[in-house]
Amino acid sequence: MELRPGQLLPIGPSSQGNSAAKQQQKRILEKVWGNVEKAMTEMKNALHSQLQNPNRTVDEQEKTIE
Repeated sequence: MELRPGQLLPIGPSSQGNSAAKQQQKRILEKVWGNVEKAMTEMKNALHSQLQNPNRTVDEQEKTIE
């Protein structure tokens, strides 16, 4: 985000009003990133529990890994 200002929200040339826009952009990015991390953690936990299930066949385990 620091290297690409205006990527998430269009922000024009620097001025006093842009500080609020940059703050808003940062909050949006943090919220989106938090949701991505949450989804990835849930997926990781689900896959891990599937791989630990001893009742699954080798074929099922291989499909899970793929």
